[in-house]
Amino acid sequence: MGFDYIDEKKFKRLVKQISGTITEKDGELAPYHSIIGTGAMWCYQPSNKIMVRIRRGTKIFVLDYGDETDERCLAFTIDGTPILIEKDQIIEIGFD
Repeated sequence: MGFDYIDEKKFKRLVKQISGTITEKDGELAPYHSIIGTGAMWCYQPSNKIMVRIRRGTKIFVLDYGDETDERCLAFTIDGTPILIEKDQIIEIGFD
């Protein structure tokens, strides 16, 4: 699994969407996803190389799904925390 290359345009668009400064010229909005279940879970935060506690039900934006063989994807929580999360633990909820 590697997330060595991240689409810069998509990253900038997500940051603008999270901060609320996105405009029409920036392109389409990214749909929300939600972490399935209740309670808390631990996810790896690649930027600080630590495990962080995330509440299930938290809305996230998926930045990179990775390859088909990858079990985890790179996502941002609504507060901007980057995490790696298992693909089977999220569901797309569209636009809230």
